[in-house]
Amino acid sequence: MKARILFLVLLLPIFMFSVKTYTYTIQSGDSLEKIAYKVNIPLPLIIDYNPDFAYKKYIYAGEKLIIPEKPVYIYSVKSGDSLSYIAKTFFSDASLIAEYNNITNPNLLYIGQKLEIPYEYIGLSFNKNVDVSWPVWGELTSLYGWRIHPIYHDKRFHSGIDIALSEGLPILSAVTGKVVEVKKDRGYGIYVKIKAGSHYYIFAHMSKALAVPGSIVKKGELIGRVGSTGISTGPHVHFEVRTLAEKSINPLELLPSFRYAHVPIKKKYMGGN
Repeated sequence: MKARILFLVLLLPIFMFSVKTYTYTIQSGDSLEKIAYKVNIPLPLIIDYNPDFAYKKYIYAGEKLIIPEKPVYIYSVKSGDSLSYIAKTFFSDASLIAEYNNITNPNLLYIGQKLEIPYEYIGLSFNKNVDVSWPVWGELTSLYGWRIHPIYHDKRFHSGIDIALSEGLPILSAVTGKVVEVKKDRGYGIYVKIKAGSHYYIFAHMSKALAVPGSIVKKGELIGRVGSTGISTGPHVHFEVRTLAEKSINPLELLPSFRYAHVPIKKKYMGGN
């Protein structure tokens, strides 16, 4: 009996952070964008609860959507995570996240803990003052160009850069543009392709795509979660830039120095539930 009580106590903090949901029945004339506006929940969060809709060309009256009651992103704490690291990867502020989640000691995070990140907190420090921004904050593990493939162990050309970070963290759009593809590929896994100006931008190996083909996304908008789908050795983002003729170019030629991934947060946001 004591063991059962201990088990329930350990699970209690996880359940406390569960977000209530309800079912929305799609009506004639609805689009995903219209529904997001109607229910006042950002489209990426709706797709987070309904991931199959990222790949649908059409939606039909009578289909069901799961809608969260509040606009928060749920992140499950992984081994090695700290609150400062999590805040950095959300391009946010640790004190805001701590306050919202009633965390009094940031050193007492535990594996599996569910953190609620209000959508308005995501991207507060994202650098929107450059043409192309870093889509995630992580460790640059593989550069553009020839390399020994980490799985096949032969010499192959790497058409992008790899940035490693914990699974489930947010991927933000590096540019403002139109989503032209959301697909599942054997090599790239789940990926999103965005057209902006004279280039395509590809974000690959996602655990979830949170964008919809045909939609316009703004720089710094949520488009996916970090994963390890496709041919991958661990959670990371493969970030690739191509010309409209589908010729790859080195993303580092367009990205700012990594120290400019973040900018100071100027606006004072209020936290708390």
